Amino acid sequence: MGAISWGGSELGRLRMSVGYGGHKRGRPLSPIEVGLAIREAVDSGATLAECAAILQFKGTGHIGRFLRILTLPKDLRHLVDWGAAKDAIGFTAAVEMTSLKSTEDQRAVADAILTKALSSKEVRQVAQLLRRTRRPVELCIDEVLGMRTVVERRYVFVGSVTEECGAKLAKLTQDARNGLLASGMKTLGLDNGTGRLGVRFFTLAGDDAFNRSMKSFGKNRIEKELRRVIC
Repeated sequence: MGAISWGGSELGRLRMSVGYGGHKRGRPLSPIEVGLAIREAVDSGATLAECAAILQFKGTGHIGRFLRILTLPKDLRHLVDWGAAKDAIGFTAAVEMTSLKSTEDQRAVADAILTKALSSKEVRQVAQLLRRTRRPVELCIDEVLGMRTVVERRYVFVGSVTEECGAKLAKLTQDARNGLLASGMKTLGLDNGTGRLGVRFFTLAGDDAFNRSMKSFGKNRIEKELRRVIC
């Protein structure tokens, strides 16, 4: 395993993030950050089996899942988290999204996950419909949603940060960036919502109360003011 250069601290954070029961202690790294660490090791000459062994996986299947989500568009990566949430794409759903052939389809499904709470199972159904019928992805999403008895409505706001600010944010973990965004939202009085902060984009999500909060603050001010308090 000489090709793997993970130090003790980094290896500890990786194992805590992917290990059984990690959700109970808190996961220091996001799925994307785990995937990037694995890809760096593989690019340096490590095999998938070596990575699996040192991370204490029984096989290489999980390793492949982490590498697959790195094929998602970069503007979606900060949204990938371990479990489903109002402001995030769950890890399993993200893996299912990689079976979609175009980035446009992946972005449409990501939007449906955030705004309509599309589950990982429903993402898989959308992908199957696309392959079988070759209809537009929006129609496939509508058909899958039509199988539900209740549709949950969510509101999403997507903004960007400057290149200079992004360079600073890139030095932080996903968890630290999310904490910075949460603090900024609290400062601005954006209530009943949560968010995720990437190195170029941020995403806010919430329910009707959050939408009212955004309207009260002024949607045209949100991006500018969040940039100010974050950067």
